[in-house]
Amino acid sequence: MSGPIWLNWPFAGVMVIFALYHGVRLVTAGQRGRPNGYDIDLAHLLMCTAMAAMLVMTFGAHLATAWAVVVGVPTLWFILRAVMALVSGGAKAMMAPVQQVLMCAAMLFMLVVAGRPASAPLSTASGGMNMPGMAVGGPVSHDMVTSTSSVAVTSLVFVGLLGLVAALHARQLRAAVTSHVAWPLNRRPDVRQRSGGLLLAPGLSLGSQLAMSATMIYMLVLLA
Repeated sequence: MSGPIWLNWPFAGVMVIFALYHGVRLVTAGQRGRPNGYDIDLAHLLMCTAMAAMLVMTFGAHLATAWAVVVGVPTLWFILRAVMALVSGGAKAMMAPVQQVLMCAAMLFMLVVAGRPASAPLSTASGGMNMPGMAVGGPVSHDMVTSTSSVAVTSLVFVGLLGLVAALHARQLRAAVTSHVAWPLNRRPDVRQRSGGLLLAPGLSLGSQLAMSATMIYMLVLLA
């Protein structure tokens, strides 16, 4: 993915860290008998890994398609969860799965764009660079312009949606941190025991989702 190396690599490094974190959460949750949350951790493990790879390497059509199929499975699962939540608990109950649907959908969009063939040949006169507005070795078709515009518009729409998701995660994270700091004053050990330890604490998971949203926004801005 195009972008300054000094930004791509730090974002990729953060995604690797959180991919490992969600992998450890899956193992820890099984050992401690956590009843749910496996689907979210697995989906985040996959998306963090895919984003880290996309930031530092070029995805060909076959690799991008393979990853799109992999990410498509949790996307369909969270859509199903959102529908079930809507039926059983109303619109408010579907907010959590919808957040996951939006993140998965943004990931799928980036993979589809990454797997598209080049829309125009590279210009030898420009040293292999094909920048927007630069003349290429042939006429630019209306379909090429339309495709580029649709990618930019869709990217910006996802940026707006993920911005809302990130704001919600930030608010939930602040509430989780406040609750954790206030725990010694409340003296409620049952709450601490149910939390499952630091790795399974909601604060770290929310921090991971906030970092994922920020990384997706960065990658989508590069596409716009």
